[in-house]
Amino acid sequence: MYYIRDYTNLKTYKLIISIAIPMIISNISVPILGIVDTSIIGRISIEQIGAIAIGSSLLSFVYFCFSFFRMGTTGLIAQSWGINNTYNIRNILKSNFYIALICSIICIPIILIIKDFLLDFYAASSLINYHASLYINIRIFGAPATFINFIIFGFLLGSKKPWDLLKLVLLINILNIILDIYLGLHLNMYLKGIAYGTLISEYSGTILGLYYISKYLPEVEIKKKTIVLKNNILSILKSNMNLFVRTSLILTTILMFTAIGSRLGNTILAANAILIMLQMFISYSLDGFAQAAEVLVGNEYSKKNKHKIVNIAISSGIISFIFAIIYSIIFYLYIDIIILIMTSINSVILEIKNYSLWIIISPLISFLSFHMDGIFIGANKTKIMRNTVIISFIIFILSLWIFVPIYENNGLWFSFILFLFLRGVLLLSQFREIYKFS
Repeated sequence: MYYIRDYTNLKTYKLIISIAIPMIISNISVPILGIVDTSIIGRISIEQIGAIAIGSSLLSFVYFCFSFFRMGTTGLIAQSWGINNTYNIRNILKSNFYIALICSIICIPIILIIKDFLLDFYAASSLINYHASLYINIRIFGAPATFINFIIFGFLLGSKKPWDLLKLVLLINILNIILDIYLGLHLNMYLKGIAYGTLISEYSGTILGLYYISKYLPEVEIKKKTIVLKNNILSILKSNMNLFVRTSLILTTILMFTAIGSRLGNTILAANAILIMLQMFISYSLDGFAQAAEVLVGNEYSKKNKHKIVNIAISSGIISFIFAIIYSIIFYLYIDIIILIMTSINSVILEIKNYSLWIIISPLISFLSFHMDGIFIGANKTKIMRNTVIISFIIFILSLWIFVPIYENNGLWFSFILFLFLRGVLLLSQFREIYKFS
């Protein structure tokens, strides 16, 4: 048994918040700066706007599947810092960089070959598909930078350097906007200019990120240990594959939600799109506390400190729950104002109001899934994360099959919220597995 005073220790809460704040700003800066970027893109032709929307969504799907590089790196780096194993930190980075480069080299030609087939799923005009193909042809060569940036993000977070991570994210996004304006509008390169602007900003972020790594990576004697490195790569590959499956299923859930919503009518599709944007804002915000838990749990896991792991898990969970309550109260009190800010179309406004209850209760139900993700990433228990998402996904499919034909969009939202709820509860039920130190 642990004393209740351990969970009211202000130092623990201050430490969690000190890491979470820059991560929250970093997370929400992505959609906010994306809105600014969209306003710039909105000054070019309709066909090119549609092409960029389709091309970027397709690439986002591909890149999001490889976000395991960030999650896997964070937990392992945090664990290595916990026992001050500087040699292992270098090995983790080296192994992940090798894997990322190989994945990007494989990914580029595959996307170039199948992109036209994938674009046909969007059922857009031939002109939009032509421009989208040009956009992808440029952007896909940013895959090496994107994958390496995931690793850099993981290193900085695992090294408790969240403010440097924030600087890096802001550099990439702000430079992207500046280059969009200069190349896309000033030089009249339009779609190509915007694609090249994103490409340049991604590689610029990689350069700054590698500088941060050289700055914070401790000097150790480099020995040629091929067998150790080989074993490290195989271990990381296994962990990354678990995270790849987990992330792909989460993304598939979101895509299925959107696809099924589109069959219920254009108005419901638009209403769901706005509600999902609010859900993404919730996840971006609450992820900040989960990411703080990743680092701190990783530090203590390597020391096999069960007491502190429980302390961090409960303390970060309390903070996440408090913020979830705040979000639910804000949505309950101000949902009408929020809706009017996001759309002026009366039919869409009415539909959103019909389903606004789901977004009001969503923070209270979904916070646990984000929170537990952070704890299990910190402990690098990726197999459990994979298995719980597989179970949640299967139940999500069954729920869609049962409830959507009867309750339509309410059935769709119930299934989605159920998926989030199950992810959190199933991970919580496996919490004791973290104590099985490896």
